[in-house]
Amino acid sequence: MSAGKPADSPRRIKSVQKASTILETVQYLEEPTFNRLCKELDVSKGTVHTYLETLEDEGLIIKSDGTYQLGFRLVTMGEAVRNQSDLYRAGQAEVEKLAEETGEWVHLTVEHQGREVTIYESSGDNAVATDYHHRIREAPQHLHHTATGKAILACFNDKRVRGIVEQRGLTGRTEETITDIDRLLEELERIRDRGYAVNDEEEVRGIRSIGTAIQAGSGWVNGAISVTAPVSRLSGKYFESEVPELVMEAANIIEVNLETADVEMRQ
Repeated sequence: MSAGKPADSPRRIKSVQKASTILETVQYLEEPTFNRLCKELDVSKGTVHTYLETLEDEGLIIKSDGTYQLGFRLVTMGEAVRNQSDLYRAGQAEVEKLAEETGEWVHLTVEHQGREVTIYESSGDNAVATDYHHRIREAPQHLHHTATGKAILACFNDKRVRGIVEQRGLTGRTEETITDIDRLLEELERIRDRGYAVNDEEEVRGIRSIGTAIQAGSGWVNGAISVTAPVSRLSGKYFESEVPELVMEAANIIEVNLETADVEMRQ
């Protein structure tokens, strides 16, 4: 047993963990060449080469012109993950309806390992920053600076919130981002009181979002839904009451869809 490792610590397969790390590194590196991967992973070139060759054989990565990228086999895996999600099936139509009604970006998200993952989004006729919204779908985001993320955090107790912050930190994205745990806890209490969260230029300057959690009857949080738009459009009464009402209505309908689907499965 290694020093400092609890006796009841669950066993893990290190080769699987290493393969996962390599896939993530290929995903996030701007130019994932063999030498760059060896430097980032801090393991021997022989080990990296063996893993890369195996992952390429399995269709999980592709080598082209000396650089690596994720393989198309992962596309079908990702589609399967999303299509099997109860939240996606219950919320897809409402996301599209809300995007059409507001003309803006609408996101459906879940919490995974202390971060936020977008499982579906739809853009209305007036939606802006398309490239940015596509990029954030490719990587998990911090919870504390998005409307959906804060709405989800507000469903957790303070102990769990502190655990996530300890693990993931409170990275500042703009001068408006909350980077203090006590301020975050105060903000989460306000979210619980009013029923929705606000991202007021905390992630990107000039952009606001309104988000609310989607919960099961037991209080379990399934995910969250949000509307995102430029400050110039998401302001005044539209920002303070109209969009929050639309977002909370959409969340309520998704909750009903989830509940009725669960009832049908039990019958």
